Amino acid sequence: MAISISILAVITSLHLISIVLAIGAEGRRSTSTIKPDQYDERTFCVYDSDASTVYGLAAFGLLLLSQTIVNGVTRCLCFGRGLITGTSKFIAISFFILS
Repeated sequence: MAISISILAVITSLHLISIVLAIGAEGRRSTSTIKPDQYDERTFCVYDSDASTVYGLAAFGLLLLSQTIVNGVTRCLCFGRGLITGTSKFIAISFFILS
């Protein structure tokens, strides 16, 4: 019982951190400026570098880590024999991809 509560706390904290990172990525969107080309009469957009991509990738990585922890603890995907006998790995893989 103590292991499941600690795993639940870890998974919940990973999800909350990824939500904060996703909101931070949404709040720090890229801005652009229009610059004229020095060789002809065309213009192009120049985007500033920001941390929104890094925030989004970090949120994705944390969610992937939490899914891996859940699959490792429950042994339902490829981490050994599952807790419930007779279940299909196809269902586990489908739920993993959909989540």
